[in-house]
Amino acid sequence: MTKENQALLEKVIETVTPLRGILDVDVLNDEVRAKVTQIEMEKSGELIPVINAGVHECLNRDYTIAIIKNASFRPPPTATVQLVDNKGHLLGEEIVNKDQKEKYNEDENATYINPDFVLTVDQDIIEENLKTKNLEENPTKQAFVLPPVQFIEVEEIEGTKDVVSSSPDPLADVYLKEYFGFEDDPKLASLLVGFNVE
Repeated sequence: MTKENQALLEKVIETVTPLRGILDVDVLNDEVRAKVTQIEMEKSGELIPVINAGVHECLNRDYTIAIIKNASFRPPPTATVQLVDNKGHLLGEEIVNKDQKEKYNEDENATYINPDFVLTVDQDIIEENLKTKNLEENPTKQAFVLPPVQFIEVEEIEGTKDVVSSSPDPLADVYLKEYFGFEDDPKLASLLVGFNVE
């Protein structure tokens, strides 16, 4: 690692560490990256699979840091979970802010399945498409996608580019917490932030 990259990495850690709700910030080495990738790839067989696109993006950057945080950390700026079909149509998403909630409150096609998740397509249509006979005739699959999310505090650091963040799979979350010396406390969560160097 060059001195410039080491200095940039230190700057990122210095910027993120004092944020409210942050308990620890560490750089992922190759061993930890490989283990998280392995855990993420072992998920299969669900009726509606979960594709953690955000974690894959984070791990494909020049550097990836792991954050251990508690509930007082700021909410994400955009949805961290979306329901999509294999043609890229958005079928539903997590509600994370007031503007989003207002938008869907005015949308007559939107249906809340709980206060934090809205379907943007009629629920009956989604359920009908998942019936075996319909999957055989029209193999339009659906998946929950965890997209990459902005991490503004790192984006603002000179020398970083292509900054993304994402929450890992629950098993990877347990692994990261334990690796960095934390108990598997449900009040704590890990977050990955990946970035390239300009």
